[in-house]
Amino acid sequence: MRPLRLVMNAFGPYKGKVEIDFTQLAQSSLFLVSGPTGAGKTTIFDAIAYALFDSASGDSRQKDTFKSQFAKDTDLCYVELEFALGEKRYFIRREPTQTGPGTRSKTKQIQSNVEFHKDGKVTTKVKEANDEIQEILGLTYDQFRQIVMLPQGSFKKMLESNSGDKEIIFRNIFQTKQIEQFQEKLKNKAKVLEDQRKSHAQAIKQVFSSIAIEDNEVLDKAIEQHDVEKTVAILEESIDKEEKELAAAKEKISHYQNELKLYDQVIGWLEQQEKYTNEKNELNAREDTIKQKESAVQKHTEAIKIVESKNLVDETEYQIHKQRAQLEELRETQAELIEKEKIESAKLEAVKEDLNHLALVRAEITKLNDEWKVFDQVEEKEQLIKQQEKTIQEKQETCENLNEVLVEVGKETGKIETDLKLIADLKSKLEDLKATTATSKETLQRVSNRNEELNRICTLQKEEAEFKKTYIEVKSAKEKAYHELIKGKAAYYSNLASVLAKELVEGEPCAVCGSVHHPAKATGDKESLTKEELEVLEQAETETNTRFTQISAKLENLTIDIQSRSARLEIAPSETDAAFNKGITEEQELQNQLQVFKKELETGEKQVSEEADLKQKLEELRKEESRMRTDFQKFESTIDFATERKQELIEEQVKLKGQMDAESKQAIQQAIKEKEQYIQTTENTHRTLQNSMSILKSELASTRTAIELTESQLVETTAKKEQLIKKFEQLKETSQLGEAFAEYVLEEVEKETFIKEIEEYRTAVLVNQDRIKQIEENLKTVDSIKEKSVYEVEIVQIKTQASELETQRDKLLTSSSQNKRAAEAIQDYQKQSSQVEKEYQLYGALSTLANGSKETDYISFERYVLGIYFEEILMAANQRFSQMTNHRYELQRQLEKGKGSGKQGLDMEVFDHYTGKTRSVHTLSGGETFKASLALALGLSDVIQNQNGGVSVDTLFVDEGFGTLDSDSLDMAVQTLLDLHQKGRLVGIISHVDELKTRIPAHIIVEKTATGSTAYIQK
Repeated sequence: MRPLRLVMNAFGPYKGKVEIDFTQLAQSSLFLVSGPTGAGKTTIFDAIAYALFDSASGDSRQKDTFKSQFAKDTDLCYVELEFALGEKRYFIRREPTQTGPGTRSKTKQIQSNVEFHKDGKVTTKVKEANDEIQEILGLTYDQFRQIVMLPQGSFKKMLESNSGDKEIIFRNIFQTKQIEQFQEKLKNKAKVLEDQRKSHAQAIKQVFSSIAIEDNEVLDKAIEQHDVEKTVAILEESIDKEEKELAAAKEKISHYQNELKLYDQVIGWLEQQEKYTNEKNELNAREDTIKQKESAVQKHTEAIKIVESKNLVDETEYQIHKQRAQLEELRETQAELIEKEKIESAKLEAVKEDLNHLALVRAEITKLNDEWKVFDQVEEKEQLIKQQEKTIQEKQETCENLNEVLVEVGKETGKIETDLKLIADLKSKLEDLKATTATSKETLQRVSNRNEELNRICTLQKEEAEFKKTYIEVKSAKEKAYHELIKGKAAYYSNLASVLAKELVEGEPCAVCGSVHHPAKATGDKESLTKEELEVLEQAETETNTRFTQISAKLENLTIDIQSRSARLEIAPSETDAAFNKGITEEQELQNQLQVFKKELETGEKQVSEEADLKQKLEELRKEESRMRTDFQKFESTIDFATERKQELIEEQVKLKGQMDAESKQAIQQAIKEKEQYIQTTENTHRTLQNSMSILKSELASTRTAIELTESQLVETTAKKEQLIKKFEQLKETSQLGEAFAEYVLEEVEKETFIKEIEEYRTAVLVNQDRIKQIEENLKTVDSIKEKSVYEVEIVQIKTQASELETQRDKLLTSSSQNKRAAEAIQDYQKQSSQVEKEYQLYGALSTLANGSKETDYISFERYVLGIYFEEILMAANQRFSQMTNHRYELQRQLEKGKGSGKQGLDMEVFDHYTGKTRSVHTLSGGETFKASLALALGLSDVIQNQNGGVSVDTLFVDEGFGTLDSDSLDMAVQTLLDLHQKGRLVGIISHVDELKTRIPAHIIVEKTATGSTAYIQK
């Protein structure tokens, strides 16, 4: 994947639109992104990562923070990336979720959008686009971050991380999540089985404790030995015995319950017989009182009938008086209505004469309406005349405008025809210019490659000069140390006798002569050396000699490398500087020449690319000219027709004006209004009088009917009164209550009370008789009736015996049920436990092996697989790390088990060839740590590409870390990155190191201002 063009708009610190054309960097192996802190250098890589994977390049930025805070809500934040993969080109455009410009409103909430163009198709769904891009690149987001974009501090973190942290990083890169999930499934399965195993054992133990069998030593021993089969056999034997005893107890309890039920019934019947007999005596004592109340109620009923009859007679008398007064009132109303009818009839006859005159008035209105229509026709003709005049004017103006446009179209047509002739001549010139440009590019590439090699030789020559100085110094130090050692040895051995004399003790034999007397011991020189001082001189001589050997080897390698490179370029090493300066000048001239060719080509190709548009535009202009001429003819015809029609309308208007008598439409309108008001007034008056006559006649007829009806009702009411008086006298005589009949009427409450008492008494007598009869029949069913007290004594005895049996039954029932459940539970748990134990042995062993244990040095199956990848990464990393450290250091996987029982297998250490020992990566200096981190990053990149079937990654971005390097180390790191260019990679570096600005010719400059940042390419 190689980026070609990046566009950022309102993105991060960039307020406006920023475009970076990476194709301008095609001649540079490295480019540097430089600028002040916070200007937006890393944002360029964030934009590329966001375009490809919908995420930022590092972990500190989120998608919802992409929009620039310098931008307005009406500005749209988006990123466009065009990149190449092989021979194909792809285009991506993404817009993050944001508040952006609206269509109907000023702003609106915009959701995340994407456009991915490939093979002439466009994908606009985010997930589908993400999947397609990942499939094309052959990399996941995590893999892309490890091999294309190296964020700040990410590889130092990997370098110094432990096995557990590396496992998480490598899992995402090498997709071993399935292995981890497999390990976790085994672990969870083993845990579940272990819990079930413990649960079953605990459950059986708990069931044993619930067995309800006492004083059984055989059972206790079987439980103690966890003998399930014997325990179940004893339980079944005990259950069988308990069930037999339980059946016998239930039979006896049932017999006692039947006897108790019978005795309770007999006692109840005897008590009820006594109760109802007493109740019968009480009812007999109340019988006379009830009969008196029945007589009072009967006389009350007869008195009420007489009173009601007297009331009807009085009411009829009142009705007769009322009907006579009503009849008199109706006769007076009738006389008044007859008089009103005569007056209204006379008025109606007078109005009928006016109605006969209305026909003439309506004829006059019709004539006026006809004249009104003539006025409308004259006005309509006037409007039509004006419309024709407007049409004539508009069409004449349109014709004038069309004529002007036709003149302009003719001019433009001629110009385009001239341009097309020029383009035809330009095509042949462009072919010659392309051939010249291609030749210049090839020449520039050769010159550029030669200059790079010359520059490398110059750098090596500087290193050679420095090493020669160091060589002379080290050689001098080596010779000095050697002479000092020779001198020291001579002094030491010449004074060895005095050293031995110091060790002689009187009475002990000498090691040389054997004498035990030492009268004259040798004395030493004051400047003589001790053995320890001699060893120091030997150590110094060894170190300077080793240093001399190393410098000599390095100087020899540099000299051979310089001579080899000079021979390949066919120049003497002494001519390198002059050749390099000459080559730089030649390269700059070729680049300037190519820029001129490029601009000429772009201008020419742009003109040629316009040929099709010009031809199409010429065709369109000719069609437009033809259409306009046709329209011009149509408009002229329309003007002629409108002129003729206008004259016809004027003649018709003059003719209509001759038919008008009235001065104006207002006069006609006023006359029509007055006549219509006269008609309406006359008709309303006639209608009102007719309604009034109709109402009077209706009221008169109603009054006559009412008089007749009232007279008839008066006759009926008088006859009814005589009948009611006769009935009243008969009732009074039949009841024999006399004139004081009203005294026998009871109060309503008193009457209702008497009736209720009578009904309740009669009901109680019947119920009492029925109950006594039923109890006598019940007692006949008993063989021999005893005294109530005898039954009560026998009941107490039976209940006592039954209670004892129920206690025995409940105890047997509880123990039997409990033992049955225990037997069933033991058998179920035993069956389940057998299967669980079998599975646990299998999954427990697999889980222990897969997840790592003491036997496997705590290396899990996943870390074992990742360890293979790790070895490949370290091999690839050491190829560069060794070169960057002058073959001193080598990264190695730590094979020795670390302390504790934590995760193992992915730790690393560094081997120092100078000391021949390994040590922790944490002991590396800052610059060495950066070199190791960079080498590890590039090694991981190589392994991922190979592991993914040779994924093509033509670009590498490195974010910071160069500030920790000295000048030589910086050269080695830059050379390592330059070597990547030989493999076709474009390498970008973000750094604040000023020295890199002089070493890397191509720059992307990021500038920060108070209103947002900008970026541009500087070569």
